[in-house]
Amino acid sequence: MNAPMHDRTAERSVLAACLVSPTARQEAKRHMTGADFWEPTHETIWDAMLKLERGSKTVDPVTVLAVIKSNPAAVAILPDLVSHVALPDNVGEYGEIVRSWAIKRRIESTAREVLVRALDADASAVGYAASVANQFAAIRDSGVTDDITGKTLTEILAEPDDEPDWLIPGLLERQDRLIITGDEGLGKSHLLRQFAICASAGINPWDTSKFEPIKTAIFDCENTERQVRRMARGIVTFAQRHGRADVADRVNLRCSARLDITRDKDLAQIHHELDAQQPDLVIIGPLYRLVPRAIQTDDDAAPVLAALDTIRDRGIALLIEAHSGHAIGKGGSRDMRPRGSSALLGWPEFGYGLRDLGAKGKRYCEFVAWRGNRSERQWPTALRRADDGVRWIPYDGPTEVGAWSA
Repeated sequence: MNAPMHDRTAERSVLAACLVSPTARQEAKRHMTGADFWEPTHETIWDAMLKLERGSKTVDPVTVLAVIKSNPAAVAILPDLVSHVALPDNVGEYGEIVRSWAIKRRIESTAREVLVRALDADASAVGYAASVANQFAAIRDSGVTDDITGKTLTEILAEPDDEPDWLIPGLLERQDRLIITGDEGLGKSHLLRQFAICASAGINPWDTSKFEPIKTAIFDCENTERQVRRMARGIVTFAQRHGRADVADRVNLRCSARLDITRDKDLAQIHHELDAQQPDLVIIGPLYRLVPRAIQTDDDAAPVLAALDTIRDRGIALLIEAHSGHAIGKGGSRDMRPRGSSALLGWPEFGYGLRDLGAKGKRYCEFVAWRGNRSERQWPTALRRADDGVRWIPYDGPTEVGAWSA
């Protein structure tokens, strides 16, 4: 190999920017890894910065020097990095250059090995062709995140416990996922709208206790705007009376006949709206209208859940309506688990179903957990329609199915 397959200036620009900017370090890790550096001393300095960062310590030339002091070659170039002119805002471009050269070096090295092996008369041509395809695919698909070194349990226990980032205190934390199932026509959609509207007014959906209002968005794939307007008016009036008067301005609504969130076009449109609105809580569903086919297997579910997680990854709590199956459970009541793939059972933090208690007018329902909660929260065991007729509120009366039959 005659020409050098690296760019020293780009490598040093990455390090110089990362020495002075935490944001630059986070951005650089999105584009490259330490192994992408050509010069070992550059990788040593990179690793030192990540080690300090993982330990929640300051990253600057002095602290990095203390980590690399046993490596004279790395120590020798540190002053050059301090004086090197590099813009933190451009670190992504520097990292892409470094990454590109690293991939080219791996391609060149693998190609040499392939050529030698290809001339082996005893090698199976078909089998080796498949192996070669896998090797180059692995180079193409190799990850670019570098901060994957695990911590010891001692390091983890030394860190203070984080306070929950509550959206609704005691009930919903940022990035929580809740799936609501239940009997048809019982009020799943209305319950979720109640969550969105009350949270935007700064009141708990179960009562009138107050907290800092949040922004919410509803992607309703089943009802028209006319239907939502009729069904939401009462809960908006309640929320205005007990919380913020501008609550309706803090809830964004999109009604659509059907989406396919596994298609880039539909998912990109959702992302565009979320980036413009910046909601804290999103209601979306029902689940069966987010894809054009049944979610019967784990393979069917995987792209759907991955797409939903791209919404959650924006720091959003995600509430979804789904249909329960028609099977009868052990107690003789309808199973509240979501219809379809078992992958839907393990995905959310919380899964509950509304089961009719047999009350005339469907005013009472059991709030059934169909999976174990990942965290302790203040979920009720049963609900009833409030006297205003527009809200579900916790209920502590008899919960036997049929107990309220007229």
